[in-house]
Amino acid sequence: MISRRRLTFQLTPLLDLLLIVIFAQFMDTQETTARIEQRSQQQVTQAEQEAKTLREEQRIAHRKLAELNRSNRQLLLDAMQAEKNAIEIQKQARAKAQLTEKQNRELSEQLEQTREQRNLVGEMVQQLFQLPDSLLDPLLNAKPDPESEQTKKEIERIKKQLQELAGGKAIDVVKHFLTYDELTKRSDIWELYLTENGVFRLKIGDQSAEFRADSPQEFVDRFYAVYKTVPQPKSLVIILFSYGDARASLRFAATQGLPLVAERMRTDSSGRTRYEYAVMGFAPESVPVSP
Repeated sequence: MISRRRLTFQLTPLLDLLLIVIFAQFMDTQETTARIEQRSQQQVTQAEQEAKTLREEQRIAHRKLAELNRSNRQLLLDAMQAEKNAIEIQKQARAKAQLTEKQNRELSEQLEQTREQRNLVGEMVQQLFQLPDSLLDPLLNAKPDPESEQTKKEIERIKKQLQELAGGKAIDVVKHFLTYDELTKRSDIWELYLTENGVFRLKIGDQSAEFRADSPQEFVDRFYAVYKTVPQPKSLVIILFSYGDARASLRFAATQGLPLVAERMRTDSSGRTRYEYAVMGFAPESVPVSP
């Protein structure tokens, strides 16, 4: 007779083992899930960053494109304006060239007219200097001491100069007067005339003054008083003294007083103005002719 054995299973250890296995699988699943989520989150973050970078690059590209468009538009406008300016400058240059040509033509015509007028004036002045001896001699011989050697030499010099002007070319006559004109530009000419009734008439530019003087000192004082009433003269003043049929004592007062008053005026101007004088001699007093 076969004996029967009873199998006895201890369920508690098996259940514990099962729970351990299940928990281990659960933990592994959790770790795997966490790694997957972390990796997914990183990929999402990276994708978002890349998307943000791409959007920024697109924004920069759009801005540069807009700036490029504006720059191209400005360049086009500048090119159109430059072309317009070039056309305008070309028109102005053409007009200026035409104006210059016209001005040159007018200047040439004026120059030709001026030359003709200059030659005409020179010829007229030549004729004016062709004075007959019958008219010239009384004027020259009216100088004081007409028989003295100095007076004769001065008369010969004046006659020679008149002959040279009368016989010279028109251009030489004009140059002579231009030289005198340049002298008057750089200096003041004061005209002093002693009338036959003993009155000194001093003409300074547009001003004129008269005074009497019987002695050199009185002449200096009266002349200097007139000088103080006129504006500041140029750096050179030339006093031309001539006289009519006046007394010799009055002529003496003037010729002796001129160097004194010239020095006095030079000192008063602190040397800024030089005063020179020249005795022109006898000159008949001109009488105004009624119109």
